[in-house]
Amino acid sequence: MIPGLASQSSVLRPTALDGIEAITLLAVVVLGVVTSLLAPVWLLACLLILISAALAWTGLSAGQQWAATRPWLPVILFVLVVHVFTTTSAAPLGHASWGGLAAGVEAVGRIAVSLGFLSLFSRLKSVDDLVAAVRWWLRPLELLGLPVGQLALVLAVALGTIPSVMNEGRRTEAVLRMRRAKVGSKGASFVRKFLDRIVVVVPLSESLIRRAEVLSLSLRTRQPSSHLVSNPPLGQLAFLFVWVVLLVGGVWWGGAN
Repeated sequence: MIPGLASQSSVLRPTALDGIEAITLLAVVVLGVVTSLLAPVWLLACLLILISAALAWTGLSAGQQWAATRPWLPVILFVLVVHVFTTTSAAPLGHASWGGLAAGVEAVGRIAVSLGFLSLFSRLKSVDDLVAAVRWWLRPLELLGLPVGQLALVLAVALGTIPSVMNEGRRTEAVLRMRRAKVGSKGASFVRKFLDRIVVVVPLSESLIRRAEVLSLSLRTRQPSSHLVSNPPLGQLAFLFVWVVLLVGGVWWGGAN
């Protein structure tokens, strides 16, 4: 079976963002997520536009960004409904309010900005780059005896397993649909599709258990490489320092007022 992700092509366009080191970009993701949780609404809107433009610059068009968002529309709708009826600062509990809707839109925007930073990293860097960056930031903990190398290996295995699990689930679901298909029959109903996805859990779990046994044997004699990436340029480190200073200053100023 051809993996589902293999048919979804999105050309990665070479840009100046490619020159950002993985170490710096990982810090940008962390600071971006923290900023999205603390930023005022006007800054949140600017970040959302900036992240969308950066993704479009790398080759992920606005249409493709919207297509990636569509599966999450039920979750977005649920978040909006919950905020509409539970924002007690705008109306009593259980009563709909425009203030609750605004709070829901703000919450969705913060989530979208956070996911946008993560998507930008996944567009520009590989899993190997992520593992090397995590190990670089955690290397001071090696002085305390923490096996940072083993932690990097665990991270690489965990992230590498996610696509395999998704593809295996899609393959099993496709096989179930093919076995139940009849000539001239209409597409399966929503309930049928939902039940099929529940049935997939059993064979998928069995397949993962078998792979876990083989994986433990293959990793038993392997050790992560002791090679560490070089330090990022001073200009990128200075940019991160300025961002941290502005973030801390903004939190302090907001608390003082």
